[in-house]
Amino acid sequence: MRKIFAILLSLTTATLQLNAQTQHGYVKTKGRLASNGTVITGTRISGATVHVKGRSAVLSQSNGTFSFPIPAQSYYLQSVQKQGYVLTDPDVLSNQYAYSENPLVLVLETPSQQVEDKLAAEKKIRRTLQRQLQEKEDEIESLKAQQKLTDEEYRKKMQEIYTQQESNEKLIGDMADRYSRMDFDEVNEFNRRISQLILDGNLTEADSLLNTKGDINTRIAALRQHQEADAKAEQEINKKQKKLEKSKELTQKELEDLAQDCYSKFEIFKLQHNIDSACYHIELRASLDTTNVEWQINAGDFLRKYMALYKKALSIYKRAARISSLLFGQDSEEYAKACGGISDTYREMAQYDEADRWIEKAISIQSNNNDGVTLALADIYKSKSSLCYSIGDYSAALDFSQRSLAIKEQMLGKNSEFVATDVENIGVIYMEMGKYDLALVFLERALNIQEFGHGEVHSVELASIYNSMGMVYKRKKDFPKAIDCFEKAISYGGAILGEGHPDIGMRYNNLGSIYDDMGELDLAFDNYNHALHIVTNVYGEIHPRVAIVLNNIGSVYFKRKDIVRSLEIMNKVVTIEECIYGKDNSDIAISYANISALYMANEDYVHALEYAEKAYLVFNEKLGEEHPNTKILKEKIEELKKKIRE
Repeated sequence: MRKIFAILLSLTTATLQLNAQTQHGYVKTKGRLASNGTVITGTRISGATVHVKGRSAVLSQSNGTFSFPIPAQSYYLQSVQKQGYVLTDPDVLSNQYAYSENPLVLVLETPSQQVEDKLAAEKKIRRTLQRQLQEKEDEIESLKAQQKLTDEEYRKKMQEIYTQQESNEKLIGDMADRYSRMDFDEVNEFNRRISQLILDGNLTEADSLLNTKGDINTRIAALRQHQEADAKAEQEINKKQKKLEKSKELTQKELEDLAQDCYSKFEIFKLQHNIDSACYHIELRASLDTTNVEWQINAGDFLRKYMALYKKALSIYKRAARISSLLFGQDSEEYAKACGGISDTYREMAQYDEADRWIEKAISIQSNNNDGVTLALADIYKSKSSLCYSIGDYSAALDFSQRSLAIKEQMLGKNSEFVATDVENIGVIYMEMGKYDLALVFLERALNIQEFGHGEVHSVELASIYNSMGMVYKRKKDFPKAIDCFEKAISYGGAILGEGHPDIGMRYNNLGSIYDDMGELDLAFDNYNHALHIVTNVYGEIHPRVAIVLNNIGSVYFKRKDIVRSLEIMNKVVTIEECIYGKDNSDIAISYANISALYMANEDYVHALEYAEKAYLVFNEKLGEEHPNTKILKEKIEELKKKIRE
């Protein structure tokens, strides 16, 4: 019987959530042109407040950088502020920005520097215009002196250039404002040279430099040709995109259809107890879309619970953890569920430290979600309880089962079938603590919830509770009641699951253990063999449940004084367990201890000591010195050493 602990498996549909994109950027002063045309690089500004509409404000760091998440592809800035600074370009507050992998550069400047830069630009532009005015005046005066102009034409041309000079004031203001706001850090070398020439009044040289790129009208014509070609290409791409989207839609529908068919086949084969075929189809579904976290966890659960393929299950759970971390983040319920699966697998492999590390991750995540009150957290508490139960820490197991129960009662009410499962678990823990009467109180409560609240529809759950009650009555040595409970467990479960289901097989094993305790070895042997036939037919030769039943058959041979046959069977048990767990599992330690007892009964104390020490090493490492099994083995080793010395 070894370990039987009811654990509810709860699968919920994962909801896909898209992570917000993060826009990065920095705040700086503008790059300015020196008199020699080189750039005086701007400096980064710390402590600037950047406020995006609809989001909380962020501060620039010591190196001027900032970042903020944006839920959509575009956003607006509400304000950019730093005491003693102003925005060089106020238009940034009215622009619509698109998310970009390139940093968002925001430029601030001190008001005094901004005024100084504007005056400097204005001074240069005025000088250029004054020089142009003087040149035009000289030209007109020369023409008049050469009598190429009449007095009337002279006066008209002079008036024209003076009128033009009056309109230059707006030009001066606009150009000075633009150049004073320009961040020359963001301007390439060619355009910086053009700007420098314009500001210095070298307009002919600036125009000549621009002409080195080619005739501007020819370049515009080429641009328009490119634009037309791009437009045509875009139309073709849009057509292909529509075809692609339609194809993807059909592919997705086909994927979902195939996934459903795989799952239906999985259920069919599972109900037929064709576990290998069921396993194939649940894995096949998982392989159709390895980014579907739920499908990965479903496959991992089946491989772990039904096939005992722990290494393979662990690989799938870890894949689910990686996927959920990338898609949803490491604070998501999806990631927590994957962590729970990893923990459950390590627990089955008796790697309790690893199991505890992963379950604590899951608890931390779920506790921080929705104020910690979720059914998912309840399931994680249930897994933690199971881990504590496995290492014999029944007080902690009870605490976590009670936490799970409290959440379920709060969210589902006290008469929910899921509440009944927690109540049953608490009853089983009390049984292991030796509090049999209290255990029965909880198991009877669970029975009442299932029987009177839900009736025959939940016969499988009723069967589980009767099985747990049978275990308590077995401990109390009330064999008639234990037999009655196990027979009800077989009857209720068999009516729904069928006689070939492995759970029914294990209940025949439990019934056999009662007859074993009563000394009815023939009846015990019959029930054990019937159980072995069922579980072997479902799982094959290598499975923990097969090892449990074989262990009990070996016990019958031992009681019949057939030590040779018993040793043969127990060595087979060890072989099975080593294939599944390796050589450092607590279940293997139980088998080592049993083999030691067989050698001891045969008065082969040397081999008895060898296996007792093997068992002790595992128990001490996995369960600790204070665990009852460790203490018993330590005493047994001293007893054997004494017998060898004698």
